[in-house]
Amino acid sequence: MVAEQAKAKAAGVDFTGIAKVWKEAYLSGLEASLKWQEENEQATKSMIEQGISGSQQWLNVYETWLDRSLEQLEGQSNAKPFVALSRQLIQASHAVAEPVFKTGATVYETTVNTYETALAGPVRKSVLEINKKVMDTIIPN
Repeated sequence: MVAEQAKAKAAGVDFTGIAKVWKEAYLSGLEASLKWQEENEQATKSMIEQGISGSQQWLNVYETWLDRSLEQLEGQSNAKPFVALSRQLIQASHAVAEPVFKTGATVYETTVNTYETALAGPVRKSVLEINKKVMDTIIPN
């Protein structure tokens, strides 16, 4: 008897309004989540680029500091061979490290941009479109 009363009450209630509200909330939440993912990827990209740039700057600062230190030692007569060898080592290290940083930054930038344009962006768009179509099929406007 209680079940019959519940069925009778439910038959008189229109759930389409509630379903439409739920559908819009779901799609809005999905869209916000995908936007957050994109912004998070951009923030990560920026942090990594700043890390590479910071490493390059530290390399230059370190080279300058070592060069100044060697200039102070150069005044001492017995330090000239040490200074010359140290300068050669520093210059050689810098000559190897600087292109590595530049190439690394370029490769990273290219990889991330390719990932965003070829994979992440289109997938986010497709996920949203597919979900909208499914929700429109289940809960028509």
